[in-house]
Amino acid sequence: MKMLQSLAEKFRGMVPALLLSAVVLAVTFAAPTGAFAAEAGSPLTKAAYSGDKEEVGRLLAGGADVNHRDAGGATALIMASREGHLAVVEALLAKGAEFDVQNNNGVTALVMASQNGRGAIVEALLAIGAEIDVRRKNGATALFMASATGHGAIVEALLAKGAEIDVQTDTGATALIMASQEDHLAVVEALLAKGAELNARRKDGATALIMASATGHGAIVDTLLAKGAELDARRKDGATALIMASATGHGAIVEALLAKGAEIDVQAQNGATALFMASQNGHGAIVEALLAKGAEIDVQTRNGATALFMASQNGHVAIVEALLAKGAEIDVRTDTGATALILASYRGNAGIVAALLKRGANAKLRIKVGGTALDLAKNETIKSMLKAAKKR
Repeated sequence: MKMLQSLAEKFRGMVPALLLSAVVLAVTFAAPTGAFAAEAGSPLTKAAYSGDKEEVGRLLAGGADVNHRDAGGATALIMASREGHLAVVEALLAKGAEFDVQNNNGVTALVMASQNGRGAIVEALLAIGAEIDVRRKNGATALFMASATGHGAIVEALLAKGAEIDVQTDTGATALIMASQEDHLAVVEALLAKGAELNARRKDGATALIMASATGHGAIVDTLLAKGAELDARRKDGATALIMASATGHGAIVEALLAKGAEIDVQAQNGATALFMASQNGHGAIVEALLAKGAEIDVQTRNGATALFMASQNGHVAIVEALLAKGAEIDVRTDTGATALILASYRGNAGIVAALLKRGANAKLRIKVGGTALDLAKNETIKSMLKAAKKR
């Protein structure tokens, strides 16, 4: 029994292994707002952070160093830019504040203002000649941060000043990839209009199209496809936009990709196809769409699992029936000898057991450690069905 439970867990874990690097993406931003209020910073930095223009003026008149850097490397100008205090920014600049100073993470006032949507401050910094393509330690620029956070007007302003458009961070992400992932359509359109590299890849191989497909941003997918995005680009793990959209249940995107001619039976490195992933995760409409387009039903992963096996294990009755209706091979065995019937019996899915037996599933097959579906069944209804099948 422990052997089969381990087997079930192994297959159930297949989806997270495939999807994690694409769906769980984080942009490394600066410290959260409020962190500096408790920091033992200089009086000038604190006054700039809180937007107290009068106190800033008093401190500067008393000889405070306008470019003093606190423990994290922040200056008064960086903090005022972060919090959107334009009057303070102007006062600091008038007193000779250095506008391209970087904090310990490589962030400048322009990067900070761009990230936080402080458009007027971005304009003020650009007007005095702030360096536009300074990179944070992770490689992000002002344009990247504004794109990732969806500040379209700032993106336009930076592009108008000639910001480098295809800078890649230490993960290989570009402004276009991040805007596509985060569903900032206007930003995507602005970047593409300025010639952003449509098929740029992150270090894991993901493109803007793969990210938009994985995260369900249909309008962006349509925009990228209309521009000629590479339809069957593959991540290093072999996943395509179609596989990702099928796995995450974004049916309209699957339809759009299929309409453009996406290759339907591409296998990821673990052997999973779009049909396999949709079947495993219970996305019935996507399974139907893929089957209607002729998806190969009995493709096996490296572990020997098929779409039918995973749908049976995970209790997706309608998908099991759809696969069987299309002629799915019932008694395919994994590398442990398990079949769809064995897993459905062990998991207590009586409806699936009935469907499999009706189609002629072999109730006598055993896993390699010796158990049959009957040996491993968990409820009396399933046991009765299996006993009856064994007598035939």
